[in-house]
Amino acid sequence: MDIVVIRGEGTSPGEDIVDILLSEVSAGLSRGRAELDQGALADEQSLDVTLQDLRLGQLIEVEDSALGYWRGKATGVTHQVAMDEEGNLAYSTTVNLRKPR
Repeated sequence: MDIVVIRGEGTSPGEDIVDILLSEVSAGLSRGRAELDQGALADEQSLDVTLQDLRLGQLIEVEDSALGYWRGKATGVTHQVAMDEEGNLAYSTTVNLRKPR
């Protein structure tokens, strides 16, 4: 059984799923959806951003000078706050995004 999924321009093929137990189309489609949901066709990106209200699972639009606009799903958010000896605060937020290929 061959099920072909093409997204966008189709320039980033994923790995083939080979499983002898997938003998029906409905089972193959279900397995394909599960692979896509797990991000098998996605890359992880880590960005430093200004302190914002970000939540896991949120879709975030990014303006990238090299790649243009793209959207990613937030898979991790880290806030760091530090205080120096004079009492000045320094803070940063890092968000991990799953970016589709």
